[in-house]
Amino acid sequence: MTCPYCKKEMKPGYIPNANQPVQWLPEGKKPSPFSFSTSDDGVELKNSFKPFKLNGYVAEAYYCPACKVVIAKAKEETL
Repeated sequence: MTCPYCKKEMKPGYIPNANQPVQWLPEGKKPSPFSFSTSDDGVELKNSFKPFKLNGYVAEAYYCPACKVVIAKAKEETL
């Protein structure tokens, strides 16, 4: 995916939903196994703590290191 701001290639990855702060992770990298911490490979996103949330969902997302922008893809509509 191309960054809509600087037109450089964005890095593919995802936004996991686990017990850690919200972060973007590159494809193939896993979140930290420890609660309340981020992976060294991740880019932490602004978020607030929610003590009770579901685990296991991820959102496909792309990161532009030049612009420090993360773009997540929306769920496609099914008819």
